[in-house]
Order: sequence, then structure tokens, then C-alpha cells
Amino acid sequence: MNELASKNIVLLGLPGSGKTRVAQALHDQFDCKLLINDLYELEHASYQFTRPGSFEWNDFLNLPKKQANQEVWCVIDVRSPLPDIGSEWLQKALMDMLTVADGVVFTFVEAASLDSQAWWSKWVVNHSAEAIKKPIVRWMNQRFPTDFKGFVLAVKQDGSVNPPEVQLVQTGLQQVETFSFSAERIVLDHLLMGLDNSRQNLAMKICRVTGVVQTVEYSNLVVIEGSAYRWDTFAADSAVGLVELKISGIGLDQAWLSQIVKAATI
Repeated sequence: MNELASKNIVLLGLPGSGKTRVAQALHDQFDCKLLINDLYELEHASYQFTRPGSFEWNDFLNLPKKQANQEVWCVIDVRSPLPDIGSEWLQKALMDMLTVADGVVFTFVEAASLDSQAWWSKWVVNHSAEAIKKPIVRWMNQRFPTDFKGFVLAVKQDGSVNPPEVQLVQTGLQQVETFSFSAERIVLDHLLMGLDNSRQNLAMKICRVTGVVQTVEYSNLVVIEGSAYRWDTFAADSAVGLVELKISGIGLDQAWLSQIVKAATI
């Protein structure tokens, strides 16, 4: 049995960074048990996670308390760098996660340019504590290196390792909310342009956009996968669409988003 199967791993990351896929890869490749959403309903103050396995922490605005002998991994999608404008809130959230992480997992490396990978490598170095440079593992083609055994836990001056009293940093941001919109058939370019302009020009904190919809541009159904700083669209496997869009973010203007979806709907 691989050493990873006996570890307690908490996966932190922005929405859409690939945490669920990383957890699945740990299960498939190293027999690491999946504990996704297993204990998430507990209050943060009562949060306990002592069983071996990987646990996906989805509330990136309120980080959990760290338990003893537990590894915290910061998952980052490196296919695109952060935008120059309007990414201050993303920088803060990622810096908080990086501060408490034992290591960083770069996801979707096979689809990332060398420039983008170099950008994120530099970002991690620049935002790591001077005395503790965060190790990085590259998750390529949804697999870890075969000899990967996790990250070495930081040993304190008194010889202890990650004491449970350590309080992870709170981001202090607002709560994430999700709105659903009906979208029978849309002009995809118009929709993405409207959402992108809302991010850049109106500083809207959109962190996730998902949906399976019929579009004017393509005969097949299209899956929309928007994360905090990139858009991805691809052909749907199923012939049945959800006929709705879900848009998540912080302090969103629901009426404005409704107008954008309506304007892009045929």
C-alpha cells in the first residue's frame, strides 16, 4: 500500500481548480479513501478529520482548523495566470490558502503552456514565507508522479508536527452565493463576453459558472465550465441539456446577471 493511503489530506483551492479530480486520482492511483463532503456539514469550530483519506474543503472563504499530522494541499489550476485587473480578491484567497498549505498541486499541467506554468511557479515562490518555500507537485494527465508520497510536514522548533491548535487564516470575504438561470438556447460568445466584461469592468466576483446548454454556434450541446479566472467550453457527452446556467460568486448582482443571460438567449 502506498504511503499516501495512510495520510490525512485536506484539499484547498478555488472553485473549479480540480480538487474533486485530484481526490479521485488519489483514490484510483494510491488507494487513498475518498472523504469528500463526509464531514463538511459540521461547524468549523467542531471540525474533526482524523481518518486516513482525502477530504475536499469547498468553503474557500472560511478555511478549517488544522488537525495534528494532517497535510493541507493547495490545488491550483495553472492553465491560465491570474488576470491583471480585478484579481485582488483571488490573490488574497490564494495567499491565505498558500500560507497554511504544506505543498501545492499544479493541476491540468498537460493543457498549460510553459509560460503559464512558469508564471504560477514564480507566484508560489513570491508568495511563500521567506523561510518556508512551498514544494510543488505537477498533476499531469490526471495522474501524480508514481513515486510521489505527499509533502513533508513542517517540523516546529519544539519538535512537534502541525499541532491541532494551529488556526488556519480566515479570508474575511463574504459568503459565496449561487443563482440559477433558464437558458433554452444561447449565443455562447455573447454570454461569455457579458460575463467577462462583468468581471473586468464591473469587478464582479464570479468564481464559478456551470451549465449544459444548446447554443447557436454548435449543433451539439455545450458544457460550460467557468472558474474564477478562465472559461472552458466543450461538447457534452449526453444528448440531454440541463437548460440552465448556475453562476456562483461573492456579492453578485442577480438582476444584472439575469439581463446578461436574457440578452444572450434566443
